[in-house]
Order: sequence, then C-alpha cells, then structure tokens
Amino acid sequence: MVGSGWDDAQLPRLRRVGVVGTGLIGTSIGLALSAQGVEVLLRDADEAQVAIAAKMGAGHPWAGERVEHAIVATPLPTIPGEVRALARAGLADTVSDAGSVKVRPLVEGVQLGCDLSTWCPAHPIAGRERHGAVSARADLFAERVWAICPVPHTGAAALHATVALALACGATPVRTTPQRHDEAMATVSHVPQLVASALAGVLVGLSPGEVPLAGQGFRDTTRLADSDAELWAGIVEGNRGPIARRVRDLGSRLTALADVLDAAGADEVTAAVTRLMRDGHTGRALLPRKAGATARSWGWVGVVLDDRPGQLAAIVGLISAWDVNIEDVGPFEHSLDAPAGIVELAVDPAVADSLVDRLTSTGWTAYRRS
Repeated sequence: MVGSGWDDAQLPRLRRVGVVGTGLIGTSIGLALSAQGVEVLLRDADEAQVAIAAKMGAGHPWAGERVEHAIVATPLPTIPGEVRALARAGLADTVSDAGSVKVRPLVEGVQLGCDLSTWCPAHPIAGRERHGAVSARADLFAERVWAICPVPHTGAAALHATVALALACGATPVRTTPQRHDEAMATVSHVPQLVASALAGVLVGLSPGEVPLAGQGFRDTTRLADSDAELWAGIVEGNRGPIARRVRDLGSRLTALADVLDAAGADEVTAAVTRLMRDGHTGRALLPRKAGATARSWGWVGVVLDDRPGQLAAIVGLISAWDVNIEDVGPFEHSLDAPAGIVELAVDPAVADSLVDRLTSTGWTAYRRS
C-alpha cells in the first residue's frame, strides 16, 4: 500500500450520506457519521434491519432523497448491482463500497455497465465476529485502516468523497490498487479466517471429556471461527485466486514440518520448529502498531509493576521525561492474587537496551523482550 496523506482542501464536507446495507458495517458507518452531525439515510432489503439501525441512532429510512455520497455495505455478490441501481435512480453524486474484495466486483460492475467515474472502490478494514445491526458500534473504525482503491477511471469527486467519509468515521484512509488490496487481504484476512475455522472444526473429533482441555491459546487462535459462514463464503469465492495461492503456500509449510516430525531425528525436529517459530516472530514484528503506519520492528521492554495505584502512570511519566517515545503498550499481565504484574512497552529498538539499563538503575525491574 502507498501513501495515506491527503490534501484537506480537496475534501468535501459531507452533509448527507446514504448507506445501503444495514448490517454490522453499514450501521456502524451510520452511527459514526451521525455522531459527526452528518444526515444519514438507510436502505436495506431487510426492513427489520433498517428499523433496528434507525432505532440505534444510525440514521433514518431512505425515501428517495438525493445524497452527496452513498456507500454500499451489502454482501459482496450484490455490490455491483447496488452501485448500478443507485446510478440509474440518480440518488447519489458519488458512490463507494465496503467490500472486502475489490477486483471481482469491479469486473462485474463493468459488465453491468456501472459508471466507474463516480464509483471509488474502498474497504474499511474493521469488523467483529458478530454481525447485524445489533452488533454495530460507532467507534468500530476508530484508528483503523480504510483502504481506498481507485481505478484510472475513478473521478476526483468520488475519490475525495470516499476519503472524507473514511475520515469522518475516524479511520485512516490508505490508498492502494484493487489488485494489491486483494492479494494482501488473502494473506492477512481471508486465509486466517479459513485457518481458524478449520482448526476449530477439529474439536468435533474429540470426546466430550477432551474438549475442556482447550485452553485460552486455542480460544484466541480460533476466535474468527464464530464469523458468519454465508458472508465468508461469498468473500472467499470472490477472491479465490489469491486465497488458493496462500493456502497452498501455508499447506506446503505445514506438510514440510509434518514430514520432519514423521521421519527426522530430534536435532532436525528442533531446528525445523525453531525456524518456524522464528519466522513467526519476524512476521509479527513487521506488523505496524498504529493504523496506516509503515511496518517496522519495535524494541519491546517489559517492566514489573507493583500492584498499587499509580504504577503505570509513574513508569510512563518517567520514560517520557527521558524523551523516549512509547510507540505502543502491550497487554498488562497480572493475576488477581499476585503482588505485581508486567507491562510491555514498544520503543525505538536503538534505545531499548539503554532504557532497560536506566530503569534498572532507578530501581525498576525491567527486561528486553527477545
């Protein structure tokens, strides 16, 4: 993905926006825009969902008024048809969509005769395992990436309105191409969903007495398995090529490990597992800690905090006084009956070791996470 900077002078102030599709994403968009004083009009084939979204404060039913911009947040296979319907009815000056696949809907949109100059493909990269209007949240997109995927035919008005919409929802707009978006999403979203579902499915083969042996690690790894099956079937079908390539690559890695486990000696097994784990560490370190930020590795410093008020504020204040920027704060590890807990802080790798030394010299118990 490429730069995310935008010229605010080019962005319109959205006053009336139409939302087609009042599920989790559409209703959350409505809630976020309504909180910013934008008039939101809601439409969905399921009138009950519209009623719920309206009751929650996401907007009011769309009765044919013209809007400055409309966003289509319906299931993936229906997006091109909805975009065309909006254009034919003359309901919106410009349109964007919230689909998690970009190339396939564009191809189908061209086949349907959609006006690409008024349509800016996009994808707010946020969600929950739960779906429907009742699961919507106004802050769903806060500090999340909103992929902006214009094509050469996309007009400036559509592009700028889509960026303005993302910003109004609290997201960070990041520009990329439809092709690069789909390749990336296969790796970071679509295949993880399939892996989580496949892994959770193996529980079916366990006896009732064995299932309780699954700990928090298994629950965390399979959290995505609660996602809506029908919705994901459409997503996977729509991005089948990139997903197939990623599945084969992942499968080959696991098959190679299985071959080592079956036939190799202890030293080879240890080496293979170590390589796999270290590759995982490297990959995790590449993840940006802030929405839209350039991926880089941070130095993680752990600090033991006594279980008493003010400890977290004290350590943050001390580090800030040393002019060290804390880029991210990891989860606070603390048992309810323990006298102390551990917090991990992300800093510039160049200062991580010296920070540990300074903290230790001032009486804190600190370490550098490998």
